[in-house]
Amino acid sequence: MYVKICGITSPADARLAVSAGADAIGILLYTDSQRSVTTRRAEAILKAIAGRVETVCVTTTRSPAYLREICRLSPDAIQTYHPLNVPDRFISVSGWDGISLPPEDADRLLLDVSHGRGVVLDTVVAEAAIEEATVPVLVSGGLTHSSVAGVIRSLHPAGVDVSSGVESSPGVKDMHRVQAFVAACRGCSP
Repeated sequence: MYVKICGITSPADARLAVSAGADAIGILLYTDSQRSVTTRRAEAILKAIAGRVETVCVTTTRSPAYLREICRLSPDAIQTYHPLNVPDRFISVSGWDGISLPPEDADRLLLDVSHGRGVVLDTVVAEAAIEEATVPVLVSGGLTHSSVAGVIRSLHPAGVDVSSGVESSPGVKDMHRVQAFVAACRGCSP
């Protein structure tokens, strides 16, 4: 089970996610989220965990110029919510509501209406979306260590993505919550 800890705002939180066993971390740039960081901060986070897990830069921008800035950071993947031409050298992850047609040319889809606000995933929509998709689908939205196992068992997604469900306050990850979340995910994996 692929586990991404998103909304990482510091090198310390990135190292925490790695030590807990996450497969990936997400760093928000050029978004209106309180978890969004500067490119300089993103560089420090990426340097702190270089080569240890998959790195995903997440953006809600529509600007090709900002996308170029993100590309200069050289993450493994770029997650977008609007049509942007992500270069082929990056894994392309597209945010998707699961209702509209899935974005084309994505390597993965992220069912995400929450955007880090803890809005609970609609499992009926998610189940239909996962069946319809032709690429791996990750799920997010209101996941916590106590809810994620049930979501994994019922939906069988390619992976899960969490942000607010493992925080002590917005943008600050809680060590025990991160560890419990990853352990709950691993406990469901075949």
